[in-house]
Amino acid sequence: TSADTPANSAKTAKIIAATNELLEEVSKLRGLKALSPVKSGTKSRSEIEQEIISGFEETTTPEEIESARKALVAYGLVPKDFRYREFMIKLMTEQVAGFYKPKSKELFLADWNDLEQQKPVMVHELQHALQDQHFNLRRFEKWPDGDGDREMAIHALIEGDATALMYNYQLKPMRGDITKLPPISSFSDQSLAQAERDQQAVYLSAPPALRESLIFPYVYGATFVQEMLKKRGWEGVSQAFTDLPQSTEQILHYDKYAARELPVKVELPDISKLLGAEWKRIDADVNGEFGYFLILSEFIGKKDARSAAAGWGGDQSVLYENAKTGQLLLTHLSVWDTTNDAAEFLRAYTQRITKRYATAKPLAAKTEDERVFQTPDGQIHLQLRNQSVLVIEGLPEE
Repeated sequence: TSADTPANSAKTAKIIAATNELLEEVSKLRGLKALSPVKSGTKSRSEIEQEIISGFEETTTPEEIESARKALVAYGLVPKDFRYREFMIKLMTEQVAGFYKPKSKELFLADWNDLEQQKPVMVHELQHALQDQHFNLRRFEKWPDGDGDREMAIHALIEGDATALMYNYQLKPMRGDITKLPPISSFSDQSLAQAERDQQAVYLSAPPALRESLIFPYVYGATFVQEMLKKRGWEGVSQAFTDLPQSTEQILHYDKYAARELPVKVELPDISKLLGAEWKRIDADVNGEFGYFLILSEFIGKKDARSAAAGWGGDQSVLYENAKTGQLLLTHLSVWDTTNDAAEFLRAYTQRITKRYATAKPLAAKTEDERVFQTPDGQIHLQLRNQSVLVIEGLPEE
C-alpha cells in the first residue's frame, strides 16, 4: 500500500466504513448472513497487475499457457504470433476495478477511482466474500485439467450471482430488481460510449473469442441467475453452489440445468504414436456449447453459430504438435442431441472452413458423410456418424 499520509489514512478509514456498511446491505439483499467482517484496502495499477501475474503463476504453468495459446492458434481464433499471456495480463489489469481474494479474505479496490462510483463494484466483490464464507470459493481455485467447459460454467455461477446482486443494488432506489429486466445477455452487444471506449482500449483490441470469453461469466452468468431467481429465488442460487452447473450449455439454457441434462463424456484415443516419433499430445479440453459458438462465430454469422452450437451433448478436443516443425494437428469429436443437430454442426463447420481458408480445396471423400479439404495448414477431414462429428485438422500430407 502507498505511503501513510493523513490523506491516505482518511481514505482508508472511508473505505473501511463503506465496506462495513455495504456488507450489511449485501447481506440483506442476498439473504445470506455475514459470518465475519471483510478486510478492505486499495491497490495501485501496478500492484493490481502484480496480483494478476501471481494469480496466473499460481494456477497455471507456462507450458499450460503456451498449450492454450497454441489451441487458440489451431482454431484460428488468434494470430500465429499472438502473445497470449502478456495480452491477458494487460486485458485483466485494464478491466479490474476491484477484487476479492479468497486466500487472504480481503477486498481490494483500484486506488484511482472515486469511492462513490466504486460502490457497485464493492457490492459485487462483497458478494464474493459472502459466497466464500458460505460456499468456500477456494475449492474452485485448482481446476482439474481438461474440462474448461465445466470450469467456465461454475465461474459463470459465481460471477452471475455477484453481478445479479449488483444490478439489484443499483435498481433498489427505483424499486426494481433484475427479474423485471429483459435477459441481461440481450444488452451485451450494445456499443460502448466514447468515454468507455478510451478506458477499454485493450478490451476493444482483443480477438473476439477472448473478449466474449471474458464477459461470458458476467453476462450469461447473470442471465442464468436471473432465470433462477424467477423460478427459485436466492435460495435456488445458493443451492446451485452445491448442485453445480456442469456445462456452459446449462448456463445458456436454464431449463437444461433444471432438468439435470448432463454432458456426455467423450475421450479420444492418443494418436501420437500413429503420427510418428516427433509428434506429442500437448493439450486436451472440452469446448462445450459456448466454445463451439466461439469457434464457429469467428468465421460465420453469430446467429448461425448460436444455432449450430445448440444441441451440443459433449465433446473432447485434443491438440498435437510436431516438435521438429512446430506443425499443429487438432482433433475433436463432438456428440450431439440428435442426428439433425450433428448434421447442422457438420454444415456449419464446413462453412467455417471455406470462410477461414479462401483457398480451401475440397478433395474427394470416401462416403457422403465425409468432407476432406486441402488447406495451407494441412488437410482437414470431417466425418459424420449418427450423432457424432469427428474433425481432424492439419493432417500432414503423408
